[in-house]
Amino acid sequence: MRLRGAWALLALGVCACAGGSRPWPAPPPPPSAGTWFDDFRAARARLPGPELLAGAARLRITPPPGVVIAGHGFNKRSNGVLDDLWARAVYLDSGPEAVVLVSLDVIGLGLPRVERIRARVSRRHGDRILLFSTHNHDGPDTLGLWGPAVLQLLPVKSGQDPAYMDWLERRVARVILRAVASARPARALAGRFEAPAELAMNPREPGEVDRLANVLRLEDRRGGTVATLVQWGCHAEALQDLNRLLSADFPGVYYREAEDALGGVAMYLSGPAGGMVEPPDPPAAPLARRLATRERLGGALAAGAIQQAIGGMDELPSPALSVRVARVGLELQVGGLLDLAIGLGLLDPRPLVDGRMTTELALVRLGPLSLLSLPGEPTPELGRAFAARLPGEYRWVVGLGQDELGYLLSDRQWADPRFDYERSMSLGPGAAAQLLSVVDALVHAP
Repeated sequence: MRLRGAWALLALGVCACAGGSRPWPAPPPPPSAGTWFDDFRAARARLPGPELLAGAARLRITPPPGVVIAGHGFNKRSNGVLDDLWARAVYLDSGPEAVVLVSLDVIGLGLPRVERIRARVSRRHGDRILLFSTHNHDGPDTLGLWGPAVLQLLPVKSGQDPAYMDWLERRVARVILRAVASARPARALAGRFEAPAELAMNPREPGEVDRLANVLRLEDRRGGTVATLVQWGCHAEALQDLNRLLSADFPGVYYREAEDALGGVAMYLSGPAGGMVEPPDPPAAPLARRLATRERLGGALAAGAIQQAIGGMDELPSPALSVRVARVGLELQVGGLLDLAIGLGLLDPRPLVDGRMTTELALVRLGPLSLLSLPGEPTPELGRAFAARLPGEYRWVVGLGQDELGYLLSDRQWADPRFDYERSMSLGPGAAAQLLSVVDALVHAP
């Protein structure tokens, strides 16, 4: 989540009541075909013996040119398309348990929007649908923070396009159902590789970049690829501030190269990248250089995944799948930019209970692989703290899951002046400790 620092300085002195909350759109209609996802799950749960199924699908979610681009300034509108944006879904089903992982090439979604998408698919198993954003800075403003602004400093109107958001909801629901419909017997394999050190930097804490990338490969019984998932921590902003072309940024290159080589559906999940892991080029670098960096970043992730696929990976016990989900109320930092954005009516409306914002965490376990979904952007240091609490050999910490509540900082980073900007775009100093305690409860739940 990147906003100009000038807004932080100006907005802190602006009364949050200057704006008005936006009306929430009408509830999504029930699916015309009924909730067959729920019927399918009910039938699978009655099976006498467990069996792992996997399915995957992808759909374009590229908006028309002219939408507000998220990040790097206000009311910055796209004037063309470099490559498509995607909704990508992977379905895992062991019989007793199931989960849908969805990755979107957008900046982020709030939990209220996620709930609307879930309601289009399921009435009983919505919490088994986990939506992640790649935190793409070259796509539409799906949060509302980057619309028209006074003097390019203080936003006064949401940057969301309501028509696009409604269309996006329907497209995401469709890709989920297509992934479920394509499910077939499968096996899961896990691996990891090191991304080249020169492909990302951390200007807050040089050297604090997690080079390790994780890979999950799903194969059908004939050895064909169902999906290849990669998790790595870096802001998807290789095209930088001056870009006006819609693009999936470097994850789009990874999709192209991995699918050309392996087939199936490629998915990128964003690991700990907050505070501030990003591609190495300066914002004003020539376009040719930024395009080349995008290719190198995505190509390196694809090369690592391909090498893992052909070089041997660990097969995970099948069908040992479990999913645990928890809701938690986190205190909203009074006077912080999230507080002001809510008061100005920029974000999707959501209730606050005693100054707390309800959000969601999820823990998916597939044998020795643990995937933790967090509702924001953890720093690498905090990511390691979460990973240390997870069971198993393969520990995935994935940000921007089901929600986008800004940066997640460790206690040490909260007191460090280098993180002034991240603090302004954070829930508050107690959020990390509270989330860590929720993770402990998820891990040890029966």
